[in-house]
Amino acid sequence: MVYYHMRELTFALEYQDGVDPVMDAFMEYPTLSSDSIASCVRRDRLWCIERFVGPETALDQIERLRLEADTPTEKMTETDCGAVRQHEVLERSSTTLVFYSFLKRLHTCNSVAALAARHLDLGLVFQSQRRGNCHEWRLLMPSDENVDVFSEKAQTHLDDRVRFTIGRLGDAEQLNYDSLATVSMPCEQRATLRAAIEHGYYETPREITISELAAVLDVPQSTVSYRLRQAEAQLAKGYLHRSDEEFRTQAAHST
Repeated sequence: MVYYHMRELTFALEYQDGVDPVMDAFMEYPTLSSDSIASCVRRDRLWCIERFVGPETALDQIERLRLEADTPTEKMTETDCGAVRQHEVLERSSTTLVFYSFLKRLHTCNSVAALAARHLDLGLVFQSQRRGNCHEWRLLMPSDENVDVFSEKAQTHLDDRVRFTIGRLGDAEQLNYDSLATVSMPCEQRATLRAAIEHGYYETPREITISELAAVLDVPQSTVSYRLRQAEAQLAKGYLHRSDEEFRTQAAHST
């Protein structure tokens, strides 16, 4: 069996207004954010799960952009993209929208994902986050072969109003997985907890109050407080349950 270190490449795309309808929504709604994970099935096919968190009006706009055929598609390049996109809503609440997307015919497109699929080793995983005018990417790769080709192609094909900035190339560091996914809780509690984290409620000192968070989420303050208490209780119970399981596993292995 051959072992190797995964490599990672990070880069950011900074958009000017009017380039991409989806990124325009992030600029219009500063509290809107998203995170995604994706991978290639083949060099011309890719799946993606993306979660949007923000005010309901912003999520309505994202949903229209993704699902309505007569709305413009996402755009980052000078040339038109011929890729076929299929989107399905996996979760929807007043604060959270989760899409599963499947893209095919990537060979007709020059987006950064399509270029990575064409030029980098198969098996790569995409992670990305969006906020404001910035779309940050992290690529986990079996090797960094052809990274220079990918970078050159991306800068060549991107719209002049999109700034491409390379971050880090090196051995992959700890994967930023979603620890909340290991604890079962209703989607409303999960969305409220995530919004509280993203807006600094758990920072020291706190960057937002319960009343301010309620205004951001457009729900009553008492509802936000209740959902956070319930979510925190679920996290505490889940943590202790996992810790007990890990302790029993370690004890069994040591005997």
